[in-house]
Amino acid sequence: MNYSADSLPEIKLIPLDREALHFTQPGETRRPPTDIRWVKVLEFLRSNNLALNSRKLYERELKRFLAWSELHYHELRPRHLALYKEYLRDEIRTDAGNPLSKSSINAGIAALKSFFKWMCYTYPEIIATNPTLGIKLEKVPLPPAQSLTPEQMEQVWTALELLQETKQRDTALVHILSHGLRAGEVVQLNVGSFDGKLLFLPDTKTNEPRLVPLRKESREVLAEYLRSRQQRSEVLNSLSPLMISHHASYKGERLSYHGIYFAVEKIGEIAHIEDLHPHSFRHTYATDLLLLGVDPSHARKLTGHQSEKAFRRYTLRSEQEAAIAAYYRAIGEEAE
Repeated sequence: MNYSADSLPEIKLIPLDREALHFTQPGETRRPPTDIRWVKVLEFLRSNNLALNSRKLYERELKRFLAWSELHYHELRPRHLALYKEYLRDEIRTDAGNPLSKSSINAGIAALKSFFKWMCYTYPEIIATNPTLGIKLEKVPLPPAQSLTPEQMEQVWTALELLQETKQRDTALVHILSHGLRAGEVVQLNVGSFDGKLLFLPDTKTNEPRLVPLRKESREVLAEYLRSRQQRSEVLNSLSPLMISHHASYKGERLSYHGIYFAVEKIGEIAHIEDLHPHSFRHTYATDLLLLGVDPSHARKLTGHQSEKAFRRYTLRSEQEAAIAAYYRAIGEEAE
């Protein structure tokens, strides 16, 4: 049968409801489509060996940025990032209703800088120029090193003697922490990481392996802790965790990041030291190295500080101490 143009029925255009295109089964809740930009963020978080707290910070800050801007990555320009920095400074408030501190603004910008550097390297076909390159961080004065005084360290050693079941483990833990290790690094230590004299850290925050020499007393404490575990019929091999949990639900398992914090907080309560945390011992170790006259470059190697600027807080303390000592020598008095 032949049809002429005049005999064809009129074509009607029916507008489609965009929401109706997302098909759901009866009773199901319709979910919005995944933001393709977030897929790249998840890939970034998985591809970087980030500590737990760093991962949470990056995830929070990148999520906040994507909520602020609907632009695709290839559309972003430095002016957009400058506007975002103003947004963080002028509009975002803390839970207490206060503006973000300069350090918090810097944390948000640093997360973006790290992400877009990765994007440029991994997906140059998507984004060829890093839009964060011209964005400067806020100038923040270095916080003083939160080192423990000799008197406070004595309080810590005394508090350890008052512990019961966890006394031997926590004593070994404090000896390790007092050699500058981060809590996350202690979690990863195995029995094979200790050769009787040194601790070997294959995977650190700076992605560089590190050797940490232990003092004689610390070596003996750690060796005795391992012997006591063997005497309790525990079978140890090189991959056994160096520090184990005493918690009823995880007894004998690897001591976790939160387990280390809980143990140190408990010691702080007994020692009457407010806000004692694992990093307190790291601050103390770095400061003591410089006060002992260890070359700053060697001290940074021992502590695993990648940034010379971050390590500056410890050199300031040692320089101040040296200046005070020099003054008293110049006037013929002994420093008290």
